[in-house]
Amino acid sequence: MPNELAEQVHIEYTPEFKRNLRTLAKKYRHIRSDVEPVIDKLRSGKIIGD
Repeated sequence: MPNELAEQVHIEYTPEFKRNLRTLAKKYRHIRSDVEPVIDKLRSGKIIGD
């Protein structure tokens, strides 16, 4: 199956996620760049984690 094309996934951010990210960004300045690789993997169709 590695030759199969990965499906593109549409990701929508909930208002709660946006609010929490904004709050955390005040304390953790690089949180957006830390979260972005995970979001990119999800968009590409890779399932990560348990």
